[in-house]
Amino acid sequence: MDSVTHVLMGHAMGALAAAVSPEAGPAVYWAAFLGNSLPDVDVPLSLLLRRGIQLHRTYTHTLFGAAALSAASAFVLRAAFPGTALAPLFVWTLLGALAHLAVDCLNLFGARPFWPLSPRTVELGILHITDPWILLLLGVPAVGAEAGVLPARWVGASFAAMWLYVAKRHLTARRLLHGLLRAGSLRARVVPWFSSWRYVAETPHTVEFGRWRRGRRVVLETFFKRDDPRIAASLEDPRVSQFLREAEYPVALVQEGEVVWIDALRRLRADFRPLRVPVHVEA
Repeated sequence: MDSVTHVLMGHAMGALAAAVSPEAGPAVYWAAFLGNSLPDVDVPLSLLLRRGIQLHRTYTHTLFGAAALSAASAFVLRAAFPGTALAPLFVWTLLGALAHLAVDCLNLFGARPFWPLSPRTVELGILHITDPWILLLLGVPAVGAEAGVLPARWVGASFAAMWLYVAKRHLTARRLLHGLLRAGSLRARVVPWFSSWRYVAETPHTVEFGRWRRGRRVVLETFFKRDDPRIAASLEDPRVSQFLREAEYPVALVQEGEVVWIDALRRLRADFRPLRVPVHVEA
């Protein structure tokens, strides 16, 4: 998720922690608050190592990484709040970090939380990386409580409300997916798009990309499966073999002098780049 969402989640969860563990004082607020942004320490670290953002959503976005970071942060927080027990600081920091991993696994980018035991990427496709309803659910109580126009308890409650919204999104995604399959798609994928939905559906002859409008499917693009010697020639390129292993909905577009391979699903990600393969076979 975007950084603002993680900060608002941390604030809401921190308020909840302070209400649940009042004996720990403000220390548990800061534990939960920091924990919600802790895994994203890989971004400045990657920049310092001049790796761009290649380390993002790697080591720190795992259960082992979250536990290690939470343990280190708990010691720092205990030094900042003398007399506070180490255990609640570790627990709330870890819960915050796990909440961060959970929402990151709900969007199209995903994470590998079980690495190194499993390299599997978990990306459930329920939330867009920026969801306006989550920003409102978390942001309005935070601002309202700070301004004194809403009860402070609403801030902690907004954290629970966010997960109810996530559950609703999950049920909606399942309903839309079943509708696509009942309509004759061989396979399909529902994709979050801010607070609405897009979809990718494969039929025997096409791959279709579209959205819903007032409960009805609207086709935005249709990619036809073609028997073309230029596409066959492009398969000899080892890069294509690698692309086909990684792509979920691969599509070949024949253009002048080249075949462009795209993934009808992954191209929605900001980091997606099509694979362009020059070919010299006459159609």
